[in-house]
Amino acid sequence: MAKIKKITAFEILDSSGFPTLFGRLICDNGIEVEASVSSSSFSNKFCAYHLKDNDEKRFLGKGVLQAVYYVNNLLAPKLYGVELKKHEAIEQWLIKADGTKNKQNLGANTTLLISYLIAKAAAKDSSLPLYLYLNQFYSKMIDEKIPIKKLPTPIFNLISGGRHSENAIEFQEFEIIPSSRFSFSESLQMAVDFFHTLKTIIIAKGAIPSLGMEGGFTPLLSGNLDALELLKETASQKRISLGFNLFFGIDISASYFYKNNRFFIKDRPRPQTKEEFFSFLKIIVNNYPILLLEDPASFDDFEYWQYLSSNLPQEIYLAADEITSGNKERLIQVINKKAASAVVVKPSEIGTLLETMEFIALAKKNDLTPIISHLSSETNETIIADLAVAIQADFVKFGGLSRGERVTKYNRLWEIEREINEEK
Repeated sequence: MAKIKKITAFEILDSSGFPTLFGRLICDNGIEVEASVSSSSFSNKFCAYHLKDNDEKRFLGKGVLQAVYYVNNLLAPKLYGVELKKHEAIEQWLIKADGTKNKQNLGANTTLLISYLIAKAAAKDSSLPLYLYLNQFYSKMIDEKIPIKKLPTPIFNLISGGRHSENAIEFQEFEIIPSSRFSFSESLQMAVDFFHTLKTIIIAKGAIPSLGMEGGFTPLLSGNLDALELLKETASQKRISLGFNLFFGIDISASYFYKNNRFFIKDRPRPQTKEEFFSFLKIIVNNYPILLLEDPASFDDFEYWQYLSSNLPQEIYLAADEITSGNKERLIQVINKKAASAVVVKPSEIGTLLETMEFIALAKKNDLTPIISHLSSETNETIIADLAVAIQADFVKFGGLSRGERVTKYNRLWEIEREINEEK
């Protein structure tokens, strides 16, 4: 098998306009691959640490030259001459080299870049599509063959609020989710038609169809229910059967508007108690075809998460994102407390592919549905699309149907679908 000849890291700009890591790996047999890592503009203390320079003279302190140095001068030279077939051992070495639970020494951006590069190079050297190589890697790790039977159902972010926009509504994402009985290409076409029809409706109402940082529209609305009504109106205009062909999802991101034991939302004249907010959520699930609710409680309120898990309809996916943030110990707490039925998985919050797969395996073992997700500050890297297929995730979240760093991931899934269909 090929050996590593050279690894070089650089700074590039992510979708938020700040530096992130980009790298190139060259093998002794001429194989060459590239990769980049995403980051979050709103990470919390439970996420793996991303190494930033904190030099206010460069990029407002958000440069990553130190991470570049770590790759080029500390880690890469130790990998020269190492065979790609030692992929798992390299991942374990990266974890040990950092030596902390949250990548505090080397940075998750540093370790993940190398992890991505090794995986891509090993797949290419094995003459395998990346998703199939990762599938074999995952199957070997959990000692169980995972046949590739499907592509994940996409969750499309069409209206953005909260921290992802300036439109004054509190909920972070209003999403559409095509039925899982559709192929990926059918789901994509439905969503694209929906996206452009929604745009014409927003314009017809005299609003501006501006876009948020993750590609969803950000019209000025008076409340969160207005966003759901826009989605409902669009479905009606397209004659789409809601609750059968199409469902809605909401990333509530409640930590954003939860203060002093109250939920502050514009749909209600005064701050809501937990009981009142649950009543508001019941109105939503009773009047709209909700399939998924993400982060409907504060990230540190396990008791309320448990309450929601016990009292919301069981057919609704209650998805944990901020409460776990890729942290295995937090995931175990969610499992033990039965606080959710799904979990959002972001490799950039974890730090290596191996640990990401361990996180996914733990979730699956305990009947939590993994949702492979992008981050707010993205690049054109598409490896998470391959990862989602590899581990046979039920859902993916890549953002809206605009902005190149989001669309490229949908395009990669589309490409994988064609490849799989050609093999049949």
